[in-house]
Amino acid sequence: MELPESRDTEYLDQLAHQLKIDKTPACRRAVNRILAEMKTRCESGKYSTPMEAESAFRKFVEDERSCQKTKTAVDLG
Repeated sequence: MELPESRDTEYLDQLAHQLKIDKTPACRRAVNRILAEMKTRCESGKYSTPMEAESAFRKFVEDERSCQKTKTAVDLG
């Protein structure tokens, strides 16, 4: 049985890969930066489940300015 401190964070790598698809270079760099922080948080036991960590990761990326979608003429109607 694995100890919480040694939890596998491979799922975060997979999520980061998915989140970087079709994103700008600045956003991809931000995702890498957030990934490193998320791994640290997971290893310290901040999140009790992988689902909680994934949700937080997605939220951090959504809130990251370089990853926010810009409004286009089509979006504005």
